[in-house]
Amino acid sequence: MLSKINLIIFVIVLFGGSFFYFSSNSSYKNSVQARVYYMLGNYDSAYTLAKESFNEDSYNKMANTVMIQSEIALSYEKYINEGNEYLRKIDAISSKKEYTQEDKTRVKFMCEIMIDSYDDLNPSTLTDETLQKNSKKVQKKFKQLYAELF
Repeated sequence: MLSKINLIIFVIVLFGGSFFYFSSNSSYKNSVQARVYYMLGNYDSAYTLAKESFNEDSYNKMANTVMIQSEIALSYEKYINEGNEYLRKIDAISSKKEYTQEDKTRVKFMCEIMIDSYDDLNPSTLTDETLQKNSKKVQKKFKQLYAELF
């Protein structure tokens, strides 16, 4: 009976000490906050906090993981935003009355850039599925546009 009480006290002290350590250590506090930002889809803030936390304590594995995953997610967001911007430019070019050879070359380069840069994206098992699906949709649009025009 006494050993069970000692075990319970030991577990309570262990959890209390762990909670106190992680709540008082700013590196771990920031990494938890960065993880929350990552889960909410605010990858820029997550990356900034995780990097700050990792620079403070290079043994903080959570900060390192969140920093790497945020960097991957930011590359996906950049690809999607760049693709949408190129599509707007292509729409503006296609709405012109005259479609010159320079315009055709410009559209071809935009399509090739977006098709090729999709291969540079390296997802991990933790990468958000919606980011992966949206980037795949962008690539399909450009492949279809390239096939229709060239």
